[in-house]
Amino acid sequence: MLNRFGFSPTESRVYEALLRLGSSTGYAVAQSLGIARANAYQALESLTQRGAARKAAARPVRYVALPPVALVAELERSFRRDLGALEESLRRVTLAAASPEAPGDLEILTSSDDLVERFVRAADSSAEELLAVTGSWAEGSFDALERAERRGVAVRSLVLGEDAPPGSHARAVSESELRSYWGGLPMAAVADRRYAVCGIIEGPDSSGMAGVVPGVVVFVRHLLRREIAG
Repeated sequence: MLNRFGFSPTESRVYEALLRLGSSTGYAVAQSLGIARANAYQALESLTQRGAARKAAARPVRYVALPPVALVAELERSFRRDLGALEESLRRVTLAAASPEAPGDLEILTSSDDLVERFVRAADSSAEELLAVTGSWAEGSFDALERAERRGVAVRSLVLGEDAPPGSHARAVSESELRSYWGGLPMAAVADRRYAVCGIIEGPDSSGMAGVVPGVVVFVRHLLRREIAG
């Protein structure tokens, strides 16, 4: 039973025995299962350390199983903590993968696919704050913003154009106006004040950049804050 959740087969059997026997000594548990006392005591101590059993300060020492409902709740809390730590670690790996290895490097982007991909990777790697400007022309960008919000990231975004998702901070501007002003369709993002990507999409081509250069990140973040606030 418990071996599916990281417990050894012996620990699982000992826990089940405690449920049947109630408060018991290690000797009684070993006898009921037909195993060596040393193995029973080792499993009981492990169950105690992991919160699946309690040990009474008596002579001889007696053990009692944590009730199933309480054990399931404790396992759920433990797994949530572990999953949260795993998610945070993977986000940092993703951000590192999205960023150039050298802190001073700046990546020049000439493909619209690369620009959108860097935007999405920046959004997916954000852990605390995400500032973004995008539009329906950047396929996948809306989903990336929603994923960041579901993770609890402080997302501040502006969707340009006439096609914006419900509830978004949107500015209705025709694509012809955007192209006339920008020379293409703009998009930009800054993740956690560490990584910035920005550029203009024009057909399959783009003109943009991405990187972790501190001066560039600060500058793009400042511009995005003003654009989103405006």
